[in-house]
Formats: sequence, C-alpha cells, structure tokens
Amino acid sequence: MSGKHTRAALFTAIALFCTMTAARAEEPASTHELGPVERAEVLFTRAMELATEGRDTEACPMLEQSLELDPAMGTRYRLAECYEKTNRREPAYRLYTEVAIEAKRAGMTDRESRARLRSEALSAMLARLVVWVPKEVAETPDLEVTIDGRPLDRAAWTGDPLPVELGEHVLEAMAPGRKPYRRVVPVQDTSVPIELSVPSLRGEHEAPPAPPADITIPSTHSRAETSAPSGHTTTALVLGVGGASAFLAGAGIAGVALATGGLSGTTRATSAVGIGLGGASVVAAGVLWLVTRPTKRDGGAAMAVVPTVGPLGGGVSLLGRF
Repeated sequence: MSGKHTRAALFTAIALFCTMTAARAEEPASTHELGPVERAEVLFTRAMELATEGRDTEACPMLEQSLELDPAMGTRYRLAECYEKTNRREPAYRLYTEVAIEAKRAGMTDRESRARLRSEALSAMLARLVVWVPKEVAETPDLEVTIDGRPLDRAAWTGDPLPVELGEHVLEAMAPGRKPYRRVVPVQDTSVPIELSVPSLRGEHEAPPAPPADITIPSTHSRAETSAPSGHTTTALVLGVGGASAFLAGAGIAGVALATGGLSGTTRATSAVGIGLGGASVVAAGVLWLVTRPTKRDGGAAMAVVPTVGPLGGGVSLLGRF
C-alpha cells in the first residue's frame, strides 16, 4: 500500500472515532454502564445548562428524572425553581416546603431560610381546599382519597388546608368493593377556603337509598272541628252571656232614668255597677274565647263580644271575621 493510501485510511479512522465519541457525548442518559447516582448527576448537569439558556420547559423533565434516581436536596430545590419559572406554583410550593424541613434537620440554615421564603411567597398565590373524611367513612377498609390523582395523606383527612392552583380540581375516594366517589371542584378565589366532605361509599351492588315517603299530617282545622268543647270554652260562653245581660240591665236602668229625668244617686250607682261588671265579664269572656279557640290557618271564622257605650246608652257589639 502506498503512503498516500495509508494516510487516507488513517484520516478516515480518526474521523470515525471522533464521530462516535461525539455521539456518546450527545446522549449522556443512554450510558447504562453508569450507576443511578452518576446518571442523576449527568441529568442534573445538563438540566442546569438548559436552565442557563432559558430552556426551563426542557430542564424540568431532566430534573424530575434526576430526582427519581437520586432524591438529593439540591436537585429538589432546583426543580422547585424550575416549576416556579414555568408557573407551576403548587408543586414548587410543595418542594420548597420539603427542602426547608430537610435543610432544618441538616442544620443548613441558609438553604432553609431561602426555601422557606420562597414557600411563603408562593403560598399567598394559592387557593385552599379543606377535605373532611368523617370517622365512619375513614374506617372503610383500604380507603384511598386523592386530589387530582395524588393520594392524600390520612393526616390531611381532618381538615388541613391544602394549597392548590386556581382552576378545576378532582376529589376522588375509592375502596375495594365500593362504588367510587368523584367530584369536580372549580376553584376561582384564593381568599376563601373551599370545604369538601367525603360521603360513605356504597357497595358495588347496593341500590341508592329510597327517598323518604310522604307523611300526611292532619290539619289543625279538622282536629279543632271534631274535638269536643273544652271547659275554658264553656266558661267563656257563660261569662259572655252573663256579662252581656248585666251590661244591658245597667245601661237600661241608666237610659230609663235619664229619659224620665230622675237619675238619683242609688240609680246611678246601680247602673254603674251593672255596666262595669257586665263590661268586665264580656271582655274576660272574649279574651278567654280567643285564647282557647284553635288557630284558623285557612281564614275561618273568629269572633268576640265587645261592650260599647254611646251617647244614647250602652250596648254590645259582635266583632270578628267569618
């Protein structure tokens, strides 16, 4: 082989080697010979490069993969930043809160402070859902409650406020052998928490509860018409008749005396006593009658005897509705 051909073959081999090396560098995630931590580091490094270039929508999935391979605190913090930049406030808030708790345990006060400040800032932008799971429902075997498909810890079943984004959210409850419960909740306000309650889950073959039967309640009017007169009613009638008679007698005595011009002291006293006692008896009878009389809900009759005094003498009036 001539020297010319030898040099050409050498250049071809070098070019091929460089091409293969570059291809491997372009696909760091496909190097299966690396361990989980090393692969997580490669993904994290590439995600940070993308974030520096402003390509956060591409960086977030790489950070998610890196976090699955190695749940490092730094990766969680950077993923929270990536979520915040792409307007995913609720998962960013959740990750910042986790980082603050973890950093406090590790004694990393600076990172704890930064994460807590970001968490509090995002918290003010989120709405709140309050989920109640009554005790009898919580005792359902293998019950699972989710918000937007994410399982809800039992610690949050007692009404702990859950930060959520504005928009529609789905509350679901399910258990083996039970009909699942699903409710779509629109959330449009960050100032007022929305309270939700999980009902009892019916069995798969259990029919829905029947509506309550109509109950017929006898009317007060019909009961009043069929009942016998009470003792109070009889007393009212006796007082009314006696009082009216005494009132009329006293008024009559006064009228006759005035007509004949002979209204003496005795006559005046007798007339006054008759009118006073009669009027009082009639008033008492009317009050007792109205108090003991059943209420008329349908506009039925109600009456009372009322004494009257006019310029020409006394009398009684029958007032009421019929």
